[in-house]
Amino acid sequence: MGTVITIANEKGGVGKTTTAVNLAAGLALRLADQDHADARVLLIDMDPQGHALLATAYEELEHVPPASLAALLTETPPPSVQSMLRRSTHHPNLLIIPSSRASMVQAARLLPTLMANESRLLHAVEAVLSQFAYVIIDTPPTTGDLLINALVCSTHVIIPVETSYLGVSGLRELQHTIEEVRLHFRPNLKTLGYLPTLCEEQRAETREILEEMKNRYPGQVLNPIHKSSDLAYAHSSHMDIFTYRPPRQRVAGQIASSSRATQEYAQLVEEILQKTWKPSSQKKNRG
Repeated sequence: MGTVITIANEKGGVGKTTTAVNLAAGLALRLADQDHADARVLLIDMDPQGHALLATAYEELEHVPPASLAALLTETPPPSVQSMLRRSTHHPNLLIIPSSRASMVQAARLLPTLMANESRLLHAVEAVLSQFAYVIIDTPPTTGDLLINALVCSTHVIIPVETSYLGVSGLRELQHTIEEVRLHFRPNLKTLGYLPTLCEEQRAETREILEEMKNRYPGQVLNPIHKSSDLAYAHSSHMDIFTYRPPRQRVAGQIASSSRATQEYAQLVEEILQKTWKPSSQKKNRG
């Protein structure tokens, strides 16, 4: 099984989708330089809004097949996930599972009525997890079965936190949800870190909140992502930041350009690789 990372926060507008899209794209770019058979990334968009798919596989959304992510969550037995996998628009080793807003809204309504409703995503995609070095899961900004399914399927979680007092104070419910998942399903679910987002350095409040986060979560605060017009323009152009602002000449291992947003997300990619990357041979040796 590869590394499965859920991007979670039960508050909207904190950069979950931006982080999921750019982490997945950045990992795909970095792994494209590796000579490993499983150097692929899968992006799963559990948010019915589907904004992560808009930025990575916009063309695929024009012809979503009848059997899509919602079918994996609600049908018994689930259809074959292998036949659903599609390449993203910009990176050949970044794959997605097609989805649609209407079907995911319906799936969210159905899930509470189904057996084993917390672990249906895991059971449906388990067969292909070993084919990917990383699986990145975007989640909706609410507590519910879609978020629970993402966490149960995961080995790790990253928590984007808007650098405001409201953003920091609203984490208790999410932390309780993660503890419940650890207790009942995933005792080894690890928090990779808290990611400060939408940072504005000129505001004194931002600096105070970053200090408070470091005190509250020692050793777990990742390098911050600053507010950036590049990130907004990239998303509205249906691109990840590395595609929108590529380096003039890319060399192996380099994915950042002069854009600060690419540099900060590239740094996040490197942090995640350092903490989690294990080549195929090591995975096999681990059994």
